[in-house]
Amino acid sequence: MISKSIQNRMLADALHRLGRLDELRRLGFGISQPMTWEPPLDLIETATELLAYVVLPGVDPASVEVEVTGGTLILRGLRPRPAELRHASILRLELPWGKFERRVLIPDVPYKISRETAPGCLILRLTKLPEGSQ
Repeated sequence: MISKSIQNRMLADALHRLGRLDELRRLGFGISQPMTWEPPLDLIETATELLAYVVLPGVDPASVEVEVTGGTLILRGLRPRPAELRHASILRLELPWGKFERRVLIPDVPYKISRETAPGCLILRLTKLPEGSQ
């Protein structure tokens, strides 16, 4: 019979290996289907506009596709892997890489969209337009 301490070490090792495999899968090395991730955002509504603060470190804000359709705000883009990952070992992987897409329900009214940036963030300003204008 295997002692409890050996069982615990075997389980800990198996869990560590599963975590490492999940890290590699998230990097998109062909271990599983390519995944998309959802960037976190804050959405604030005032009387005249919606403000979306989207956390996207390392992403060129101009490269983010922004679409508003049928009461949904859609953001799409890519957060590229740093070149250093090609020749390095991963010690910890918490920030997602690869394709991202985020869909958020918003009031279904016409908007004028403008972009701003803050360190690590894309700020979308959706100014409400009068009904019937676009």
